[in-house]
Amino acid sequence: MNWDAVGAVAEMVGAVGVIATLIYLAMQVRHNTRAVRAQTYDSFVSQFRNWNEPMRAHEEMAERFHELMEDVESLSPREQRHAVHVLYDFTRLAENLLYQHREGMLSDAVWSGWENTFRAYLSAPGFSWYLEKRRSFFAPEFNEWVRTLQETAGVADPRASAITRSKEAP
Repeated sequence: MNWDAVGAVAEMVGAVGVIATLIYLAMQVRHNTRAVRAQTYDSFVSQFRNWNEPMRAHEEMAERFHELMEDVESLSPREQRHAVHVLYDFTRLAENLLYQHREGMLSDAVWSGWENTFRAYLSAPGFSWYLEKRRSFFAPEFNEWVRTLQETAGVADPRASAITRSKEAP
């Protein structure tokens, strides 16, 4: 028996084992990545539903929110202070989702729908009012993205935002 041949066969078996292990690990990483992406998306949808729950549950809240979006100056100072907190939560959600998309955690197809949703909200006069006061709270990349959304929404006339136009629609 030739020990060189035995050594060569052992090396071949070892190489096949390493390749099989690498393939298995690649499959596990791919599966884990998909699971993390799905969990990220599910978490965001839950957060958005929680933010939106009071407006779904109470017609008056939805009406007040639309008033905020249309004409924040019509609200009392107390209502404006409350609006700052409501808009902060929503704006953080938008910033988070933009971050998740840019980090590759959301597909372009999923992102497209959310970006259109954000365009409708963030281009409304109420959000413009809020962002004028709190822009420094958010990342520069987010602020630039919002500016681009507002430009593409045609907010030369602030009353033209999709959220305020949808008030009459069911």
